[in-house]
Amino acid sequence: MRVLILATSTNPALDADIVEMLADYAAEGGFEAEAILEPQDLCSALYRDPQAMGVIWTDSAGIASVICRNWRQAAVKNILFFLLVPVANPRTIGEEVIRRVGILLHGADDVQPAPIDKVEFVARLAALARRDRGPSVERLVKLPCEAVFDAVRGTVTHPGGTVLLTQTEASVLELLTLRQGSIVTKEMVMNFLYSGRDEPQIKIIDVLVCKIRRKLHAPLGGIDIIQTAWGRGYQFVPEGFVPALSDARVRAVG
Repeated sequence: MRVLILATSTNPALDADIVEMLADYAAEGGFEAEAILEPQDLCSALYRDPQAMGVIWTDSAGIASVICRNWRQAAVKNILFFLLVPVANPRTIGEEVIRRVGILLHGADDVQPAPIDKVEFVARLAALARRDRGPSVERLVKLPCEAVFDAVRGTVTHPGGTVLLTQTEASVLELLTLRQGSIVTKEMVMNFLYSGRDEPQIKIIDVLVCKIRRKLHAPLGGIDIIQTAWGRGYQFVPEGFVPALSDARVRAVG
């Protein structure tokens, strides 16, 4: 998942360092992280990419609440994760709770005290990413040769019949289609599948991609829809392509 990070505080001199730190945390956790400098730019980026997650570091509960309210009214439905710096001298024991609850009531998906431990930050990103999948809704993706991938049912329907993918295979293909136009790293796939828990070795991703290609080889008339970016990951090609002979031989052996 793509994570867009913004810091907006009363000490702008520190904002760039905070964003860089959080981006490094997210990247180490297998997320695609990007720094955003202005709230309006983050709003626009989220609106253009419904699958992205917004992370906002702030020391103002009021600003956070306004951001949530205005963005939700503007039909920004992305996950919004706020990191709220506590006040120096709280007036009551429950003041911090009230500040965080106020942001949640205005539309935030999670609010945590800042600073935050790296391990916890990555774990919360993973939990929010799992939650974002939400209840199953129909999502169909057109493939070459009049084939259609049903991401919910895990099937590829084509004029000659239907191919059934395993749940894990379907999840891999779903992530690739969601990130159309971008290279998806193996770390991103691992995080999407396992969220950092009980992970097998990363080479399992190559195995899963190989199985998907084999199952779709005949239905797609030998056309491939998963392009290998050597040393980087994989990319979904909706119109498909004919793999190079040498590449095809490697896949056949594998």
